Amino acid sequence: MGEGTAKGSVLAVTSPGGVVLDTVAVVDALGDARWIAVEAIDTRRVLADRDVTWVREVGARPGPWWANLRLAWRTLRHERPDLLVSAGTGVAVPWFLVARLVGVRSLWVETWNLAGAEQGRAAALCSRLARSVAVQRPERLAVHRRAVLVGELY
Repeated sequence: MGEGTAKGSVLAVTSPGGVVLDTVAVVDALGDARWIAVEAIDTRRVLADRDVTWVREVGARPGPWWANLRLAWRTLRHERPDLLVSAGTGVAVPWFLVARLVGVRSLWVETWNLAGAEQGRAAALCSRLARSVAVQRPERLAVHRRAVLVGELY
């Protein structure tokens, strides 16, 4: 795990695919961040020069979910970042749950590929737990009451 996060800090949680690109686009606009990421070819490439803690994706098995919940609890209570950011899949759920419990502000980024489609369970839960939601398409403003339109990220 990386060093303690300084005030004004961002902690980003991501999965492979378009999710990592969406999260990077938002986080890069905010400044440096520490990363929690699911290890895959694309996340290794995109996050090669960043401070990353690699985790397993959360799926139907409870093991990775509980491991990520414990890591989220320890990390968010100890480091107290100013903002948690993610567009991630199931891996983001424990992080947003703990962020809500310990009072860490959070931003959910709705991915471009989900717009116009039903949200997955992880996206629906994280967007409800987040303090703010960023959407990329205007029609998604009606779906999220706290949403801000950011436009297409990449």
